Amino acid sequence: MAIEITSIHKPRRMPRIKRAGSSLKHEMRQTHRRARIVQILSVAFIFVAVAGIVSIGYLYSSYATIVDQRLAAGYLTSRGGLYAAPRVLRAGQSMSRERVVEILRRAGYVGAEASDVWSGRFVEDDRGVVIYPRRGTDAAGATEMVRVEFDSEGRIAALTGDGEPLATYALEPEALTNDTSMKTGQRASLAFEDIPPVLAGAILSIEDRRFFEHHGLDLFGIARAAKSWVNVGEDGDRRQGGSTITQQLVKNTYLTPERTLRRKFDEAMLASALERRLSKQDILALYCNEIYLGQRGSVAVRGVENAAQIYFGKALKDLSLAEAATIAGMIQSPARYAPDRHPEKSKARRDTVIGTMLRDQHITPEQAQAAVREPVVASPIDAQNEATAPYFIDYVNRLVESRLENSSEAEGRNLRVYTTIDLELQELAERAVKHQLESLDRVYKGRRQPQAALVALDPRTGHVLAMVGGRRYAASQLNRATDARRQPGSVFKPIVYAAALQAGMSPVSMHHDAPRVFTYDRRSVYRPANYGNAYSMRDVTMRHALVNSLNVVTVDMAMRVGLQRVASLAEGFGLPRPEAYPALALGTTETTPLEIAAAYTAFANGGLYVKPTAIAHASDETQPSYNQQHVALQQQVINPSTAYMITDMLTGVIKQGTARAARGAFKDVAVAGKTGTSRDGWFVGYTPNLVCAVWVGFDDNVPLGLTGAHSALPAWTEFVKGAVELRPELGGEAFARPDSITVVDIDSETGQRASASCPHRERVAVTAALAPGYECTAHNPLYPDFAYTDEADEIAHNEDAALNYGATGHALHSSAPDPATLPASHTRDAMIEIRDDAPRPARIEPLPSARTTRTETHADGRSHLTNEITVVPSIGGGQR
Repeated sequence: MAIEITSIHKPRRMPRIKRAGSSLKHEMRQTHRRARIVQILSVAFIFVAVAGIVSIGYLYSSYATIVDQRLAAGYLTSRGGLYAAPRVLRAGQSMSRERVVEILRRAGYVGAEASDVWSGRFVEDDRGVVIYPRRGTDAAGATEMVRVEFDSEGRIAALTGDGEPLATYALEPEALTNDTSMKTGQRASLAFEDIPPVLAGAILSIEDRRFFEHHGLDLFGIARAAKSWVNVGEDGDRRQGGSTITQQLVKNTYLTPERTLRRKFDEAMLASALERRLSKQDILALYCNEIYLGQRGSVAVRGVENAAQIYFGKALKDLSLAEAATIAGMIQSPARYAPDRHPEKSKARRDTVIGTMLRDQHITPEQAQAAVREPVVASPIDAQNEATAPYFIDYVNRLVESRLENSSEAEGRNLRVYTTIDLELQELAERAVKHQLESLDRVYKGRRQPQAALVALDPRTGHVLAMVGGRRYAASQLNRATDARRQPGSVFKPIVYAAALQAGMSPVSMHHDAPRVFTYDRRSVYRPANYGNAYSMRDVTMRHALVNSLNVVTVDMAMRVGLQRVASLAEGFGLPRPEAYPALALGTTETTPLEIAAAYTAFANGGLYVKPTAIAHASDETQPSYNQQHVALQQQVINPSTAYMITDMLTGVIKQGTARAARGAFKDVAVAGKTGTSRDGWFVGYTPNLVCAVWVGFDDNVPLGLTGAHSALPAWTEFVKGAVELRPELGGEAFARPDSITVVDIDSETGQRASASCPHRERVAVTAALAPGYECTAHNPLYPDFAYTDEADEIAHNEDAALNYGATGHALHSSAPDPATLPASHTRDAMIEIRDDAPRPARIEPLPSARTTRTETHADGRSHLTNEITVVPSIGGGQR
């Protein structure tokens, strides 16, 4: 029984033992599994954390690289936008110490210890100005220090680099605009030391009170901004933003204004990288230089110094507490808080800024109370605060837009365009135009206001050095230098004479200066008239005709050469091709000042026409194709000898012709040019290294009533004189003379080589083939050919065209006959007289003669003239 009991109880107890062991093993397995999961999760967490840190580090590294590239390339000159040509300092240049300092500040140099964020720094001492370029800047090269010394007459006496003489020194380019939609005024770079403490305190209190404590991101500021965005004020104004000053600077200089989470992330990363590379002082100074502060007139206000000048007419250091607070308050919303347009809102915002300054102990309660009592008063708009080269900026933007037609907006935003504009010459041009328009306003006494345009080119490269498109950009954005097509009048004549020289005519060939009737197209007739209806009634040289702008002789020349040939040559000069009518010789085909200035580059450049350009080069790191240097487009349109002979004639225009009023303005500088009078006034002239065209007229095409010599020449003279003084290399003592040219003395009355007895001698440049072959005998008593009176034989200078109903069919003077009253064959070319009080020629008694002229025009445009002259010998031996 015991055995049985034992056998019975064993099976019952053994399963219990097995179940207990199994449970223990299960629990052990569960514990091991949980530990394994925890281990895996820990490893995964560590991996994710490390990956996140590595990823963030990699991202930060990429953003830091962007910042480093900007700093290495020059923070102020490496962002997208338009840039002027680098200003070049030269020994002997007319420039005072004060002017050099002003230019340095505008080019991004600061007058204090400076990091590489600036273009460099400068120091003034007893000897002059010492410039320390930024390391790695193009302007620096291998030079660590440049000294500029001045003489007592306001000129640069000496220029040295590291103690060695320098002929020139180029500064960093100045930004014209970083936003192509906005025209900015003159700006200057401020170092931290240049910012008044009251203004710095106002900006920090209202924009970033913890600026000197955080490292680019302010978590307290973000929380405070989030709260203010929930609790919107009664006026709907979310009063605080979460961005630090560093973030705002990054947004303004690196990023687009779009509001996306990606942009905010980029902003935060870039701000962190920037904080680790620049000092707080540099960041605040950059911010004060770059911040956008609204628009006034045509000018976008950038930087606190620009704002102080434009809104309050003051230097930055002279701002009051209330004015500084007003500028600081505008940062949040420049349009809403503009003191000139919204003084009440501006005052409320200003008082808020003053309250934050009091909170942060930047000012005392007494100062705060006095400041809030001040009214907000903006100064009147000053014309001197106009945008810099606004017409030129519009012109360049059009060129850029045409190139970027198929590009994205981002590509255009990143593009850096380095233009050809010389800001020193641009200021001279604007001043010259302003002075002349003020003078003309006194003539018209407020009845009408003429407009003006000026274009200056480098004849070797075609670079546009200066451009003025009108009286005031704020009043009219029409660029008359590039877009207003007007009849050029007599400034077109040199092209006619160039065609004649190319065809084999000589500058000393003789042409009759008398009223003429020209027949063309076998049935039509054309009756041109000299200016003032004045004629010498004798033969004159080609040179005399151009110098004195004789219309009848010019038309005669065009008919002899062939109208089609003249039209083709004009097209080669870059001008619109004229229709083949005789009136084309007098400049009836409309053109622009830029086109006519470019045409004259051929005369200054040995017959080589250079197409004008406003872009020196453009670059975009994302678009390598933009990294291109401009290559001048050139075309040889006339022989170098022809160009020189025309230039020789046009020097006579200034020495004794229609532009002789300018001859005393230039010393040791060769100048040549041509006046033009249509409805408008023109002058186009050049030195060996500068071409300038000036136009003056009314926008509605009403006749100006003044000659080119009285309307356009004064502005041209002031500008070119100032340009040569500023940059002597733009002048030149003589035009380059080809080897084929010789200079001969001729008798101006006969065109023959002058003899010892000739009373009127003239030096003329001709080729050997075109030089006169015989000596003059007109003044030898043995050969009495002509009889002269004892009166002065200097012919009154016939200024320019009494232009008629020319090829365009438009009347050029309000007193012109109605085309409807004229016969059909005369409608295009009816003669009118511009002025009744024009000078008349001295009395000259030609020998009795009979002259018949007949002109026929062939199908190819060339004309055949037949002249028959019968001379009756005088009695008395031709004595004077």
